[in-house]
Amino acid sequence: MGTATAPSTTLPAGKGLAGREGLPLPNGVRPRSEGRLKSSFDIAQRGAREGLPRRDANRVGAMRRIARAFLAYHRLDAMEFVVSLIVSELVTNAIVHSRGTKVDFTMTFRDGELHIAVRNDGMSVCTPDRAASDDAEHGRGLQLVASMVHELGGTWGVESDRHTVSCNLPATGEAQ
Repeated sequence: MGTATAPSTTLPAGKGLAGREGLPLPNGVRPRSEGRLKSSFDIAQRGAREGLPRRDANRVGAMRRIARAFLAYHRLDAMEFVVSLIVSELVTNAIVHSRGTKVDFTMTFRDGELHIAVRNDGMSVCTPDRAASDDAEHGRGLQLVASMVHELGGTWGVESDRHTVSCNLPATGEAQ
């Protein structure tokens, strides 16, 4: 998997993740041992001008809830905000832009690192380099993911299949 950083993509002043750098666990709390979660779901194939069906839009919230349950089980609750936002952006991106019919969502916790991957089977390939203009109302999802992952000392990128976007986040550790 290639990795990307976003040195030029930062959150506005005062909007950073202060106090969450490295996402250390509270004193005395140890995460459970490694684990893996995989969820796949179908999405409606739609034309370029067709709206998003409610069933597909509801998948984003469902994947966030599944991700939070996985984090709670592994005692990684401190990561809930960041992971919920990343999962929301990656799943939304796959549903809205892939032009596919299936999305796979995977989370793995191993060796103090959380791996999140979202794959689509669509015709479109992931292109995270596209920058949104300052007045655009859409198109900032992957920039936000890049910024958050970078700030936490993780890595992210598009895998070699060009249909999977993934990131690795340190689940424990000291403040950066």
